Amino acid sequence: MQTGGSTAGQTIELDGQRYRIEQLTAGTWSAAPPAGQAAGPQQNAALVRAIEKASSCKVTDSSAGQRGAVLTAQVDCGSRLTN
Repeated sequence: MQTGGSTAGQTIELDGQRYRIEQLTAGTWSAAPPAGQAAGPQQNAALVRAIEKASSCKVTDSSAGQRGAVLTAQVDCGSRLTN
């Protein structure tokens, strides 16, 4: 089994904003918003999109951390994204 080495994460840019993405397990990813971005539904939607972009998988479930600092999501890689 090959692990690919580091799980330090990556930075994804969407709509001019940079999101910090990290793969926690094969099916679990986390995303942190840019500093100063207000927590709320729009931020969560952007974090989901960032995880989908980084993982090339579909987010099936997610939960926001304390004060919206980090979003943790489960992904389904059996249904690859088409867009």
